[in-house]
Amino acid sequence: MKAINYFFIMIFLGIYGIINFYIGFRTYKAFNYLSEGYGILYWGFFAILASSVFVVRIFNDFRGKVFYIFELISNYWLAIMVFSIVILVFYDTIGIIAKIFGLNEFWINPKITFLRLVVLICVLILIFVYGNINSKNIIISEYEIMTDKKLPLKELKIVLASDFHLGNIVNEKRLKIFVNKVNEINPDIVLLAGDIIDENHEIFVRLEMDKFFKEIKSKFGVFACLGNHEYFRKNTYEIEKSLERGNINVLRDEAVDIGDFLTVIGREDAVFNRFGGTRKTIGELLKDVDKNRFIVLLDHQPKEIEEAVKNGIDLQVSGHTHKGQFFPINLFTKRLFLKDYGYYGKDKYNLIVTSGFGTWGPPIRLGSISEIVVIKVKQK
Repeated sequence: MKAINYFFIMIFLGIYGIINFYIGFRTYKAFNYLSEGYGILYWGFFAILASSVFVVRIFNDFRGKVFYIFELISNYWLAIMVFSIVILVFYDTIGIIAKIFGLNEFWINPKITFLRLVVLICVLILIFVYGNINSKNIIISEYEIMTDKKLPLKELKIVLASDFHLGNIVNEKRLKIFVNKVNEINPDIVLLAGDIIDENHEIFVRLEMDKFFKEIKSKFGVFACLGNHEYFRKNTYEIEKSLERGNINVLRDEAVDIGDFLTVIGREDAVFNRFGGTRKTIGELLKDVDKNRFIVLLDHQPKEIEEAVKNGIDLQVSGHTHKGQFFPINLFTKRLFLKDYGYYGKDKYNLIVTSGFGTWGPPIRLGSISEIVVIKVKQK
């Protein structure tokens, strides 16, 4: 298993290196128009940018404004890579067309090459400014589902949120906004569908973010499952305890009854098996559950949908996908998941996938929203 993991790591690093070299080389050719002889300086600076993604994860216990700025740069670099590739491939396509029509000399002119670089930088700046503003604009998305099962309430109002990725970037200020908005909604129950804390748990503790979760007001409490990022650093137990200090009921392959009408089930994330665990099947989790109750399944990733349908789950809530977070990643999430965002229904089964409250990596959203979901369950 370790050999396979190392193989995939080497493949990833190889692809990452090729992409960065391609971007670096194309940019260098454009800068070379202004001044030659700065190759070592340029490639040294470029290497720092390209390696920043790994450096901040290796030295993630560092603190202070310098590290925060470096982390921000590393996160934006991921987006720079994606959008640069898209734009440069677009440029290359135009270059091929220009060559076919005898316009190659014009297209490769150093001044035109530099102008293309200026356009690329301007486009990136516009994307980042808009994407950052959009990521902080919290949308309240509402769904209404009907059930044959008995509800003692006129309606059950559920608040769903996921993928906060709390840390240096999505910090306690954003969390406070979330809590205030949830309390304005006045829900009966709050469900958090994983990736609440980003990989660096120490930041969550140092900024005392648990105390903000304590301020959430709901009739039946706050329940959560864990997401893939809460397993990566093998500090899952510490993360679980931090969340519980914030009055969050963390369900790890567990079912809990609420009143005489509702059961909430929280699953271990799908990556749990990769870290030495074995997550239970939905059938195993339902073994002692009364099927006459309204059954809600918390599962971070929207997978195993047919199993949920077959086992009589009434409502599954998931996150994970971010709806791609920004173009063109959303093209991949649409193909990876049966439903990467929004509502899906089959028979009496209902699935709602949220695009998440926060962001991972670059704090931008393009073609997706940061949201809090309100689900109103009503009896037919």
